[in-house]
Amino acid sequence: MPLRQDPIPDLITPELSAAITRTISPERWRTYQLATGFNEQTAHKLYLWNVAVGQSFHFPLQTVEVALRNVIHHVLTDIYGPNWTQAPAFRATLTPDRVNDILKAERRHYRIYEAAPTTPQILASLSLGFWVTLLRREFNRTLWNSHSGMAFPHLDASESIADVSQTGTDIQSLRNRIFHQEPLIGHDLSLHYASILRMIGWICPEMRNWTRSLSSVPRVLRERPR
Repeated sequence: MPLRQDPIPDLITPELSAAITRTISPERWRTYQLATGFNEQTAHKLYLWNVAVGQSFHFPLQTVEVALRNVIHHVLTDIYGPNWTQAPAFRATLTPDRVNDILKAERRHYRIYEAAPTTPQILASLSLGFWVTLLRREFNRTLWNSHSGMAFPHLDASESIADVSQTGTDIQSLRNRIFHQEPLIGHDLSLHYASILRMIGWICPEMRNWTRSLSSVPRVLRERPR
C-alpha cells in the first residue's frame, strides 16, 4: 500500500529541514518549495505525497507491462515460432541496441544459472522499452498489419496501432520517471492513469476493470496536499 498520507503531522523543524535539504539535495527540495510557496510544512507533505503516488502507480504499471509483453510474445511466437528470440528473421528487424537487449538478457541468465535461457525467461528479462519499441510504425509491415487484432482485439474502429504506440511511449515515460525517483508534480497523472487503463482495455477489458477496481491511484491523487 502507498505511504500513508492522512494525517501527516507537521513535523518539519529547522533541523529536519536542513537534513532534508542536505540529503535530498537543495535542487530537488527546491522543486517542492517552489510548488508550495516555500511553505516548509506543505513542501514536506507534498514530497511524501510524491512518494506515495509513485508507489500507487506500481500495481497498474506492473499489470500493463506484463500484459503488453505477453501479447507481443504471442504475436512473435505466431510469426517467428516459439524460439523467436533466436530467430534470425526476427533479429534482422531489430536495431543493434534491441538485439543487444536480448543478448544481455541471455548473458545475465547464463551468469546466474549457468544454463541457456528459454524464451519465456528472456521475455521476463526484457524492459518495457523493448516492447514499446516493437509498437513503432517500422514494425507495422512485419507485425501489426497482420496481427494488431490478435494483440489488441478491443481497439475501436477509430483507433490504430499508432494510438497504441503513442500510449505505450507515454506509459514508458511515466514508468521511467517513477522508477528514477523523479518528481511527479506538474504532470497530469490522471491522464497517465487513463493511458494505462486504456492500454490494458485494448488487450482485455476484464483485466482493465479488475485493475481499476483494486488500484489506489485515484484515492492518492485526491490526497495531494494543497
